[in-house]
Amino acid sequence: MNTSLTEAIDSYVPTITDPRLKALLTDLLQEIEKLRARIIELEIQQDDQADAINRNAGAINEVWRLTKRSPSVPKGQKTKARLEDLERILKSTEGRTLSQLEKDLDISQQQMSHLISKLDMRRYEIHTRPGKGREKVLKLRSRII
Repeated sequence: MNTSLTEAIDSYVPTITDPRLKALLTDLLQEIEKLRARIIELEIQQDDQADAINRNAGAINEVWRLTKRSPSVPKGQKTKARLEDLERILKSTEGRTLSQLEKDLDISQQQMSHLISKLDMRRYEIHTRPGKGREKVLKLRSRII
């Protein structure tokens, strides 16, 4: 409802002689003003909630992006060489424990953990050796051609 309608009703109210009709129109005008104020209040709340939703959606998208990261590509020459050696060793054997691979590659546990983080886990699998629950075995996944 626009302001000109309210002004038209206001200009019409003094010409009415019936007090009940005059009171009814006055009450209607007051209700219209209350409803306009409520609409403005709800629009402000809606804008605030939309801003909050957009902020939360941005945070959710960032978390999702971080969890969907692809395997990191090794940058250093040593890491590339170690990955090639690791693949050569695993091709020649069924699988090796991480401690055996550390000895074969002559690297520390920390370096081995770093090397495993660089692996494309679609090609490799890690499982625990039966009987020794804490010893982990790394092997190439079998390929179906």
